[in-house]
Amino acid sequence: MELATGRSVKSTMGSRRAGAGSKPKRKIGNQAGRPTAAELEKRKLRVIQVATELFVGHGFAATSLVDIAREAGVATRTLYEHFGDKEAIFREVIFARDAEAMVDPPTLQPDDTLFSVLRRAGHYSYEVTYRDRSIGLMRLMIAESKRFPDFMKSVGTSIFARFRRDFEKLFQSMEAADLIPAGDHARSAELFADLMLGAHPIMTYTNWNAEPPTEADVDERVNLFILGRFGAVVAKRGETRKAKIKTE
Repeated sequence: MELATGRSVKSTMGSRRAGAGSKPKRKIGNQAGRPTAAELEKRKLRVIQVATELFVGHGFAATSLVDIAREAGVATRTLYEHFGDKEAIFREVIFARDAEAMVDPPTLQPDDTLFSVLRRAGHYSYEVTYRDRSIGLMRLMIAESKRFPDFMKSVGTSIFARFRRDFEKLFQSMEAADLIPAGDHARSAELFADLMLGAHPIMTYTNWNAEPPTEADVDERVNLFILGRFGAVVAKRGETRKAKIKTE
């Protein structure tokens, strides 16, 4: 009895001491081994970057999910989990490329004349059109337009509509600043964009002629637009009358 009791007490005390002395082990990092939100976002950006390079360089058909996964350093199942199939990744690439190609639109400044603001708008149209990212996006869209006709039409229409809206807002501000008469500013925006760009974009996107327009070309097109759209009276004061911007 005593031996049994002694063993029992010693055993009990030993187990208590072991329990008291031991501390729960801290689990370092995510216990499931999953990436953090920041890591996941970084990984997604890497996938889009790699996919863009592969799609632009080789086209949709010649690029596989295995290629994208290998170059991005992720598992193929990760692509399916976070993006979907190859078509879904391609759509993400187009949307991301469009967002990257955006440029801040021109705005009317206090010392602007009609000529100076339209000249700046002309340069904006060239910057939007001839940036490397814009060229890469449009070449990819043209190359895959037969494979995704509705999608490419939707994206292309959205891009050009946004571009023309920027010009329309600028024309509205020019009317408010007494630089141009009231009129159909949406139509003015369309005509201005068409005159400034002409056939240059398609020649560049098809790599038939990548020479950018010259400064003299910009000036000539701006003067032609002012004269043709607003007449000789407005054209005569186009470089002298300054914007009357109302301040609240």
